[in-house]
Amino acid sequence: MTARNDVTPVESGMLRSVVDLFVETGKPVSSKMLKKRYRLQSSSANIRAILHRLESRGLLYKPHVSAGRVPSDAGYRLYVDEIGRIGRPARRVIDQLKSRMGRDRGDMRGVMTITSRLISELTNCVGLMVGVFGPGGRVGRLEMIQRESNRALVILRTEDGRERMAEVEMDRRYMPRVVDRAVQIINERIAGCPLVEAATRLTGCAREFTGPDREIAGIVAGESDFLFGGTYDLEYYLRKTDGTENMPELQDPRILRALVTLMGEKSLMLRVMKNRIGRGVMVTIGEENEIEELKDLSVVTRAIPAGRCEGLLGVLGPTRMSYRSVMALLDGMARELIEL
Repeated sequence: MTARNDVTPVESGMLRSVVDLFVETGKPVSSKMLKKRYRLQSSSANIRAILHRLESRGLLYKPHVSAGRVPSDAGYRLYVDEIGRIGRPARRVIDQLKSRMGRDRGDMRGVMTITSRLISELTNCVGLMVGVFGPGGRVGRLEMIQRESNRALVILRTEDGRERMAEVEMDRRYMPRVVDRAVQIINERIAGCPLVEAATRLTGCAREFTGPDREIAGIVAGESDFLFGGTYDLEYYLRKTDGTENMPELQDPRILRALVTLMGEKSLMLRVMKNRIGRGVMVTIGEENEIEELKDLSVVTRAIPAGRCEGLLGVLGPTRMSYRSVMALLDGMARELIEL
């Protein structure tokens, strides 16, 4: 990352102009485009010199030798860090939210579905909402599915039909019958018990068992906070589009594959979102993201501390997004939901 002190006010202003113009057009930005769009008084040579300095600091880069420049992850980061005060979304956005919810505002899961859809429609990105509900209910059944390498998927189903999934890493790969036996023994101990007691019971199991049974029980126990704590529900939605309207990046095979993976494996995105609960407005850009599937994407979230159901609103999309308007949108919607 480039230190903010290394960038002069003039360079910072030019960076903002490049980001805004690139977000608006999706095309690499040249000195000629900047001069025309913003009616700059500086000569094209002076503009090119500033762009070159920003490029040398790693804030811009040229996707092709003869092309204009586009922001790097570091350029977007500096841009976001300097946004300052977040504005408010248009009144019509809040009116849309209220209208979609109707009168049944006590159904928080319904509110989550409606909100994630509206966010996607307004941003052309993936709309996300996480709700964190109290740890009520009882354990129904636990399952474990081994995947490639030494990874496995642990699935908890509650008696009232809710589902929680966690991806775990094992020290070694077990025979299917060994996993099935261990999971059967675990279910004999925790099935039907309240979620708030399940973690303690499972920890006790891990101490009592021996061999592979103990190892597998210990792996599951390591995810106790996630599996048996407050119920985390994730709703996400991507508006159907041909990808060419405002987000041509959605036609990029690499980005499409990442989105398909993230939307197909709910546990991946839920784990990322869970770490943002209670952290206000948070923006992670490209390589700043913790999992490989997000390295070409940005995630913008806004926490909602709302009584019986705390939560999180979010947008997942290409790094070329209108961060200022997305942050304002999430902040305005969050304030409205808090009032509800």
